[in-house]
Amino acid sequence: MPRQARKVSELNIYHVILRGINRQIIFEEDNDYLQFISILKYYKNRCDFKIYAYCLMNNHIHLLIEHSSTNMETIMKKIEVKFVRWYNTKYQRVGHLFQDRYKSEPINDMRYFLTVFRYINQNPLHAGLESVIGTYPWSSYQEYLALDDSFIDINKVIKLFADSEECINFLSTDSNIKCMEGYPQSGISDKDALQMIRERTGCDSTADFQCLELFARNKYLKMLHQSGITIRQLNRLTGISRTSIEKAIKSE
Repeated sequence: MPRQARKVSELNIYHVILRGINRQIIFEEDNDYLQFISILKYYKNRCDFKIYAYCLMNNHIHLLIEHSSTNMETIMKKIEVKFVRWYNTKYQRVGHLFQDRYKSEPINDMRYFLTVFRYINQNPLHAGLESVIGTYPWSSYQEYLALDDSFIDINKVIKLFADSEECINFLSTDSNIKCMEGYPQSGISDKDALQMIRERTGCDSTADFQCLELFARNKYLKMLHQSGITIRQLNRLTGISRTSIEKAIKSE
């Protein structure tokens, strides 16, 4: 089936989402987040694009980005390839890290621009990773709070408000509007599920889990599911396909 052409933004601004393959974890530790940010900065200087908001979740990435001379496909390919090469070398793995092509939606008016801007910065709040907006370290909220435009292009956004304080108040006002995706729902948080996986299997990363001998891997999958971790979570947190997890759970 041929790929559908992407919808084009009249403003050259897009909300972009990158997901880990099978929704698995992309960022295992702080240095992984820092490396991705470093790559964003590297290509921002070379490809002449602007970033108005970002949020790096453990298994997916949000960007609010405006391109100019370099098209979005080229920008995202450069970012993905450079990070995957670094990640695969670090974790001694091969193959794809991201799921299919990046997802994107065009921003064609400033009202929706602000909706996406707030949605991205509030993603950790709605995912249960923070109880107060701004405590999660891997989003653009802190740049707006500190008025730091060295990486994030905050000035265009702040000019849409009376002042920077009004901008922060807007970001701090809880909104249930969802853009391109819903908020994850589960009985056990991903953070607690990850801790459980590490304690019970001795695996510190998705790569470690995927290298387990098949019998041991399936035994752990069944045990973890019986402990309350959903199939969807196991899929995200281990990188094992849902079909394989379901077979492991049903095995004797």
